[in-house]
Amino acid sequence: MVEMTSEKSSSTLQSVMRLLCGGSFLVSRDLRIEWVGSVNRRWSGDRPADQLRGKHCYSVIMNKRRPCADCPVLRSYKSGKTEQSEIKIGKGAGAEYFVLTASPLEDRGLAGVVEIIRDVTAFRRTEEDLRQLGEFNYEIVENAPIAIFTINKKGEFSSVNPALATLSGFDTIAKAQEKLLGFSWIKNPFTVKCGMANYIREGLKGKPFQLWDFPFINYWGIPQYIYFKGVPIKDKDGRVEGLLCIIEDTTERVKARDQLMQEAKMSMIGRLTTGIAHELNNPLATITANAELALESIENFEVGSFNKRDLEEFKESLKVIEEQAFRCTKTIKSLLDVTRKKDLGKTSIDLNGLLDELLDHINFQKLPIRFIQDVPSPLPAVKGDFDAMRQVFLNVIVNAVDAVEGQADATIWIKARRLAGNIVEVAVEDNGPGIPENIRDLIFEPFFTTKGIKKGTGLGLTLCYDFLQRMGGGIEVGQRYDGGTAFRISLPLYAG
Repeated sequence: MVEMTSEKSSSTLQSVMRLLCGGSFLVSRDLRIEWVGSVNRRWSGDRPADQLRGKHCYSVIMNKRRPCADCPVLRSYKSGKTEQSEIKIGKGAGAEYFVLTASPLEDRGLAGVVEIIRDVTAFRRTEEDLRQLGEFNYEIVENAPIAIFTINKKGEFSSVNPALATLSGFDTIAKAQEKLLGFSWIKNPFTVKCGMANYIREGLKGKPFQLWDFPFINYWGIPQYIYFKGVPIKDKDGRVEGLLCIIEDTTERVKARDQLMQEAKMSMIGRLTTGIAHELNNPLATITANAELALESIENFEVGSFNKRDLEEFKESLKVIEEQAFRCTKTIKSLLDVTRKKDLGKTSIDLNGLLDELLDHINFQKLPIRFIQDVPSPLPAVKGDFDAMRQVFLNVIVNAVDAVEGQADATIWIKARRLAGNIVEVAVEDNGPGIPENIRDLIFEPFFTTKGIKKGTGLGLTLCYDFLQRMGGGIEVGQRYDGGTAFRISLPLYAG
C-alpha cells in the first residue's frame, strides 16, 4: 500500500515538475539527482533525463567538480526552509541570469529537496534598462537649465531640481530641498494673490495648463515673469497622483521685449512728430509770408498809395492764406481719423456698385491711362462701412494713377476674386516704377510717402490700413510679376 502510494505520489510530483520552466529536479542530501521533472537542453547538454538520475547535480547540470558556492539545496536541507540563490553566467551584455530555488519535500515516504531553475535573464535585462533609463532621466532633470519639480495631491513640493533652487534664490539644492519640500504652493499667499494657485488646483484635478510670461513673486517676495507648464501625473487607472511642473524665468525676455516696444513707440512718436511738423510748418510758413504781404497792402492803403495792383495782391494773399489754412485743417482731420475709433464693419456693401461709382468719378476716359477691369459680376456682398471702404479704394486707385503719370504705356488693372474662408480679394495693379522692397514695410506708417510734397501727406495708406483692420479685412503690397505695384485688399463676406 505504501509502495503504491509512493508510486502515485512520484507520478504526481513528476507531472507537476514537468510544468516548471528551465529545469526541475528532486535532489538528495548528497546532491544526487533522484527524479527529473523537466529539463531543457541548456542544463541537460542534450542528454535524456534517465542519464541524469544518480548523478551529482553540480556535475551534470553546472559542469563543476564540486558543489556550488552558497548551494541552495544544502542550505534547504540544513534550514528545512525554501532557499534561493541567483547565478550569473557570462559577462557584459550577453550575460545570463538564473534563480535556483530549493524547497524541502516530504510526501508519504518521499523525502528530499526539489530544486527549480528559472531563467530570469529577460527580467534582469529589463531591470537594468529601467535603471539606466532612470539614471538618464535623473541626469536630464538634474542638469536641465529650466526648473523641473513635482507637486503632490496636497499641493506640496515633492521634488525639486537645481535649476529651481537657482530660480528661487537658493545657494544650493540642499537648501532648496530643506525649504521647499513639503511647502504648500496652493496656500502660499503670493501664489494665491497672483492667481497661480487656481491653475495648480485645476492641474491637480487633471487639467494641464501653460502660462506664458506669467507675473509671479518668488519665495523671497521678488517679482518675476515666468513660463509655467503643469502636466497632471496619473496612475494606471487614470487617477491624478500629482503635478509635473516646468518653469523658466522669462523676466529678462519680458524686459527686453518691453524695452523694444518702448523704443518702437518712441520711434513712431518721433516720426509722427516730424511728419506733423513738416506738414504744418510748410503751410504755416506760407500763411506767415502772405500775411506779411497783406499787411503791407493795408499799410499802403493807410498812406493813400493803395492802387489796383495792391488790391489784387491783397486778394491773392488772402486766398493763399485760406488755402493753406484748409490744408492744415485737412492734415489735422486726417490725424483724428487715424486715432478715432469708429465702429466699422456691419453694413452689407455692393462691391460691384461701389467700384463702378468710383471709376465713373475718376473718369479714366479723360486720362492718358489704359484701364483694364477684371471684376466678375455679381460679386457677393461684403461687410464694412461704405464711406470708409469708398475712401480705401479711392486712395489706392488715385495712388495707382499718380504712379503711372507720364508713362507712355500707363496701365492700371483692377481684379477681383472670391477666396476660401469667405473672403473677397480686390487687386489694384499698375505698371509704374514700383515700390522698393526696403521701404514696403513703411508705406502704411503715418506721413510716409513716396510722392512729392504737394501731392501727398503720407496719411492715405495709413487710413486705408486702419479702416480695413477695423472692418475685419486687410491690405498688402507687393510687386507685379512684370514690374509695377500690386495692392491686394481682402474683405470679409456679409453673413446676413
